[in-house]
Amino acid sequence: MFLLIASWQAMADDARIESLKTQLASMSNDDVASVPVLLELADLYLYQEPALAEEYASKALPISMQSEDDYNRARAFRLLGMASMYLGKTNEAFTYLSQALSAAQNTEDAHLLSICNRSVGVYYELVVDYDNAVRYYIEAIKHGRLSDEISDLALVYNNLGNVLNSQADYSEAIEYFKKSAAIHRRTKNYAMEMNVTNGLGVSYLKSQQYDQALALFKSVLDNDEGIYDFTYSEASVNLAHVYQALNMTDEAISMYRHVIEDPRGGAYPQALASAFLGLAKLYTTLERFDEALALYRTGIVEVKNKTSVESEIALYESLAMLELKLGRYEDAANTQAEYIARRNTIQPVTQAGIIKKLESQLKTERELIQLQEDLLQREREAQHSWFFIFTSVVISLLCLVLFLALRLRQQKLLRLEQTNQSLLVASETDPLTGVGNRRFLDRRLSTMRTTSMEMAFLLLDIDHFKQLNDTHGHDVGDDVLVRLAERLNTLCRKEDVLARIGGEEFVILLPNVDEQASLAFAERIRESVADKAFYAKAPITVSIGVAVGNTKSACFDDLYKQADIALYQAKSDGRNHVRAFS
Repeated sequence: MFLLIASWQAMADDARIESLKTQLASMSNDDVASVPVLLELADLYLYQEPALAEEYASKALPISMQSEDDYNRARAFRLLGMASMYLGKTNEAFTYLSQALSAAQNTEDAHLLSICNRSVGVYYELVVDYDNAVRYYIEAIKHGRLSDEISDLALVYNNLGNVLNSQADYSEAIEYFKKSAAIHRRTKNYAMEMNVTNGLGVSYLKSQQYDQALALFKSVLDNDEGIYDFTYSEASVNLAHVYQALNMTDEAISMYRHVIEDPRGGAYPQALASAFLGLAKLYTTLERFDEALALYRTGIVEVKNKTSVESEIALYESLAMLELKLGRYEDAANTQAEYIARRNTIQPVTQAGIIKKLESQLKTERELIQLQEDLLQREREAQHSWFFIFTSVVISLLCLVLFLALRLRQQKLLRLEQTNQSLLVASETDPLTGVGNRRFLDRRLSTMRTTSMEMAFLLLDIDHFKQLNDTHGHDVGDDVLVRLAERLNTLCRKEDVLARIGGEEFVILLPNVDEQASLAFAERIRESVADKAFYAKAPITVSIGVAVGNTKSACFDDLYKQADIALYQAKSDGRNHVRAFS
């Protein structure tokens, strides 16, 4: 029954596409009436052929901008942003979606505001900024409840389910997926219902309810003719994950290979990255190391700039760990260098957005000051013309007003300086722990280079931190990170530099310290953290890698690489150890 309905819907879409193309052929390239036709074509192609969706939306955009049509301009920007995401162009996607939301706010159209906010949320979900993703999804729900399109809510519920899956809140995710599926079923949008079913299957997979997950992914693939390519791709790789979890090794390898080698199986870059990672790890457990290494390297090339940074970095890290395990230290160092170079190219989009917003606010303040001065000047001229008798009084009053205006301007400029300083501090501070971040670390290291001295580089990592999060929840994990940062602060000297550079990783720079002293300091940290009094609710330990260099010659990447190799040795020796790079 589903196949018949899905086939009918596909035929109806094909017929509609042909009808729209016929209409378009009879119009000129700059005809305003062509904009809705172009945008509908882009919408129909978005999930099946995003490159065509991008092409049609690009044609509609300049016409809608020329005609100052905010509604269609927002639609065009949104479709360009979504198509860019599906094509792996994340930077372009953010620019287009920001412009879409800005244009939509001029229209006050509930449906348009809902889908634009949801699309921005999808972008933040892709770059693993779940806090911002949820914020935009909540905005999308607010507008979706006022929209005439009930499917708006279904789409946001689906996205919220995906975020909750990422945050291990599987029971809540399942409820959102079921709400979304029910709406799609009511509106007879079976392709999207199958997409939501795939998300529901992921909830069951991650919560280790493998039988339910297996049945759902098979049900999606059984209807492969009526589903989108990206749904087919996601369902295929997730079915491979289920097979692997159930120790059905041959079936898992076959399905992973299908995703990697079949164009439709690997249509969704995120699923393709997951297939390379899953199959390589499976080969590693089977001790087929050469095949695993080849898969990691091929996967990095295939998914670069096409998927989330998280997936790409996972491939780099897994490759480096396997090379170290096999004793291929030079290869591991090269992989680590590639990973560091890649990581350094990633710019914090959200922070850039905040800076732009602040600059816009400051520009507005300057314009208001100028406007005040212009009005004062006009007022003085008018008073001078009409009330010549009271010239002296008027001049006195104007001088007073001008003085007050100048004082106001001085205050605004002072606030501007204070805001810039606050922004600098915020950009160099880790928001969770309150210690410095990578930017802070780079600046301090740059300052140290003015003097030649020995310096120790400590790379500290919490042991089994993922297991801690999975067992006790992310709130406990965050609490551990905050407590650890406080403990490290108390142990560090005034001239030492402490920073959190991501996840559970901390770096400490010790100026004027040799290797022996730095190892003793690292051991003191390790013992202090291992003390049960540190955190009785969830006792933890740390492993520490130590590298030593001269501030004039050493660079961050070299020291990080050396300390990371030492850290890996500490973990290989059973964790809760301190090791120096040699």
